Amino acid sequence: MWRFVPAMAGYCALIGLYGWLVPRTDSVALRTLLALLPMLPVVLAMRAMALVIREQDELERQIDLQALSVAAVLTSCGFLSFGLLLSAGVLDGVPAALVALLVLPCFFWIFGLAKLVLVLRLRRR
Repeated sequence: MWRFVPAMAGYCALIGLYGWLVPRTDSVALRTLLALLPMLPVVLAMRAMALVIREQDELERQIDLQALSVAAVLTSCGFLSFGLLLSAGVLDGVPAALVALLVLPCFFWIFGLAKLVLVLRLRRR
């Protein structure tokens, strides 16, 4: 957590900065930098997750890898379904940029929920 939480705090700060400065910036180069800057803490958060998984015992590693798999499948299927509904004109008024920005937060939420379900299932045995 001491690696992940600062990375996510940095991500939140940089996303806020992005949302505030991009509409006020005319320079394409600066908007590009502002748009990609939040990726640095995202990479650090992913690195923190990988390091934690690498350092875990076999059972904890199995739970986390299963939760990551569930999160990857559900996030992918969910956003593919959402994209298909958008392209078919079934859903109107949802900006594609917003949908794209929500992929990573949804992945993290689903990972957390999947891990919780897996741990609870394991404890019931």
